[in-house]
Amino acid sequence: MYILGLSSYSHEAGCALVKDGVIRVILEEERFNREKHTWKFPRNAIAACLDYEGITINDIDHFTFFWVPFREVYGNLVHVLKYFPRSLNLLKAPSGSEDLSFFSRVKLMNNAGTRIQDEFQLAKAPKVHFVEHHLCHAASAFYVSPFKEAAILTIDGRGESTSTMMSVGQGKKITKVKEIKTPHSLGHLYASVTDYLGFRPFFDEWKVMGLSAYGKDTYVKDFEDITRFTERGEYRLNLKYFKFHTHGQAAWVSDLFLKKFGPKRDYHDEYEQKHFDIAYALQKIVEKTGVYLARYLESVTGMPNLCMTGGVVLNCLMNKRIIEETDFKDYFIQPIANDAGTTLGSALYYYHHVLEQPRDYLFDTAYWGITYANDEIEKVLRAKGVTYRRSENIAKDTACHIADGKIVGWFQGRMEAGPRALGNRSITVNPARADMKDRLNARVKKREFYRPFAPSVLEEKCSEYFIMPKEQLSPYMILIGDVREEKKSVIPAVTHADGTARVHTVNKDVNPLYWELISEFEKITGVPVLLNTSFNENEPIVCTPEHAVNCFLRTEFDVLAIGDFLAVKS
Repeated sequence: MYILGLSSYSHEAGCALVKDGVIRVILEEERFNREKHTWKFPRNAIAACLDYEGITINDIDHFTFFWVPFREVYGNLVHVLKYFPRSLNLLKAPSGSEDLSFFSRVKLMNNAGTRIQDEFQLAKAPKVHFVEHHLCHAASAFYVSPFKEAAILTIDGRGESTSTMMSVGQGKKITKVKEIKTPHSLGHLYASVTDYLGFRPFFDEWKVMGLSAYGKDTYVKDFEDITRFTERGEYRLNLKYFKFHTHGQAAWVSDLFLKKFGPKRDYHDEYEQKHFDIAYALQKIVEKTGVYLARYLESVTGMPNLCMTGGVVLNCLMNKRIIEETDFKDYFIQPIANDAGTTLGSALYYYHHVLEQPRDYLFDTAYWGITYANDEIEKVLRAKGVTYRRSENIAKDTACHIADGKIVGWFQGRMEAGPRALGNRSITVNPARADMKDRLNARVKKREFYRPFAPSVLEEKCSEYFIMPKEQLSPYMILIGDVREEKKSVIPAVTHADGTARVHTVNKDVNPLYWELISEFEKITGVPVLLNTSFNENEPIVCTPEHAVNCFLRTEFDVLAIGDFLAVKS
């Protein structure tokens, strides 16, 4: 049985193909249309998905969608009446995407079946099963976890009307425990401050997390007034500080917020210490709230295990504190925690919860994209006029270049699903050279100085370099570890200002070629760690050989290791 899960008309549009409860392919549309976080219908992703599996659209038994449009209509009506008349401003505000109004977005979502019919020239529109957004998130984590039963915590900006959901997974079923509704939303709190600091909300939150490492506790008490806890395991935003609940994305914070913290920073303004301190205060209250929610869920469910997902769960610092400060026996954090993961969640929810099909699949890899053979790669290299050679040992040859201080693009195997590059579409450099972070930023990434780069470390050597929360591994780069004091000077390029690192542990069986690359680098340098960042230049992660070669040619890369081929710039 094939089920195709879809997300569209919000952000992170994409699709997931599941066969008999087993993941086959997960793709985001942005990788094809090259629009970061695109909302557009994932026509290219669907076509690539079907082609990779060797099937047609007619082979799909069920279509699922990550949203219930008319549930949102009811929730928004209640919201508008509650905050009337100021809430009338929401009628002209962007909704989900900056390009769509609320009514046009709901109409597009509701007509998803017709869009499938039109795009793939079907005789009639297929039936689409709409699944509640936070249930999609919950299903994407629980049904692929190693747990027969678990507490589930999902946190994001909002679904139809829910921003945070606590639930329990038992066997094939997921049961809600508690929902926190908008406008009380950690995701919207983070988006509001992201906008205030001069960045793009729902896109640049990780920049704010990076800023926080340079901050002091100047405003921590102020943010404790902004976010308050109830005795029922919930949190409430002090709405006096916000306007997004009445003005949408047109205005995030109120005059009171501006009076207390000063004028909003323009994107081109210089950074002041105040900006770092506000990011620090925001980060601390988000961490504190995450721990509070997880502890409450633990107390009311008595479950031994915790699954987490949702856009806010991409906040690695929060995840670290939740693991350190709760008593769950084990944890599973879904790495495709943004809305791209809901494509998988809607398919699995329908398969297990609705159709009551058995669970026998475990998530042990994020490499669910497409791959390219050497002959396909070589055609692109020739067409682009790239000088290259075929390597007899691509890992060993590439490791020599990295050890020599070169900036290397590494394009191998199946593309990763989710927002992190995990060693198949990566740029990698020598972490032992303190100048490599600035050099990489200046020549390729063009990133702000305060944004850290992540280390990829051989799984078996992780504890030698990093102190992980409760000795958890981090195969999906979604956990923060503390760099051991004696190793900070050994790997300075991946040690953040606060002494932490967003760790990626590499397993020999899961990704043998990338493991071999790090191992070969260790043989040369004695360091079993590489600096790993996504293969791109202010664009979506590269997907195809053509994307990779184009990025290599237009930026100041030194080396491209693509398939079995090496291209070296003079």
